Amino acid sequence: MKRRFLLVLGTIFALFVGCFLFYYYNNEEQAVNVEILKTEQIVPWGVQSINAPAQWPEITGKGVKVAVMDSGINFNHPDFGDNIKKGFNTINPSELPIDDYGHGSLVAGVIAAKDNNIGVVGVAPDVELYPVKVLDKYGEGEITDIAEGVDWCIENKMQIINMSFAIEEDKPLLRSAIMKAVHAGIVVVASAMNSNGGDVGYPASYKEVISVTAVDQRNKICSTAPRGKIDFSAPGVGIVSTASNGGYEELLGTSLAAPHITGLIALIMQDPKRFGLSESKANLNDDIYNLLKRLTLDIGEKGKDRVFGEGFVTLKNIGNIGE
Repeated sequence: MKRRFLLVLGTIFALFVGCFLFYYYNNEEQAVNVEILKTEQIVPWGVQSINAPAQWPEITGKGVKVAVMDSGINFNHPDFGDNIKKGFNTINPSELPIDDYGHGSLVAGVIAAKDNNIGVVGVAPDVELYPVKVLDKYGEGEITDIAEGVDWCIENKMQIINMSFAIEEDKPLLRSAIMKAVHAGIVVVASAMNSNGGDVGYPASYKEVISVTAVDQRNKICSTAPRGKIDFSAPGVGIVSTASNGGYEELLGTSLAAPHITGLIALIMQDPKRFGLSESKANLNDDIYNLLKRLTLDIGEKGKDRVFGEGFVTLKNIGNIGE
């Protein structure tokens, strides 16, 4: 019998007994009335804050292959289009990667919700997005399924993998899978984990992975965020995205911060020369990291720190490229 691991994508309770896939944003007053999104469209504050809309006249992530390793996706959501591809279900390979837990659709919407006059718009609305299901209907997953999902991503030439999950301990098979992806020229982005000031989880703690924490509209750290190996900060509080029930939800957590960075990288990878990068895969991981670093706003202690990492990434700082 395979040993199962709980993949932490939400709040960890005392003694790490239980964990949740995501942590809902339960303010008394929601910033957005999600019901109106069935007939109206907004650009969420997170997408605006990283200045993605200013890039859309020229770059929208078109042609960039992004894998979302998560609980699957609602293929029939009205805010997804034909840019959402078949993907892969590691749990039941003969079935589509349908989201039967609710987390994967939310993550996917931050990256790739369409610009279609309803709902929300993702950071890179024209990416080729491939859902890779590694979490079941309980939000649980196996390291072996993650490794199989990574192999699929390599075989199918994904360019970016978003992993909005975490476990508490380093596992050799997880580390090996991550290293295979990076050596294949894939950029891996992971949520730092929601440990309420505790440690950063894995795979975010690996040097080769871009680790993302969550901040609010005032660049205040999210209450669930960890401390430790943080690379960058991104919007993760009051995030409205596509729900697995076909509607929309508002929530918080590092799980929603990571796909903002994934989408931003997709914009960059559509036209790397625009950002001063070569199209070569050699040293791609380092090149992307260094570029993101030049695009950051330092919001914590001077330089890289254990709370905000290098800082908040925004294309408003595109003028810093080459400095």
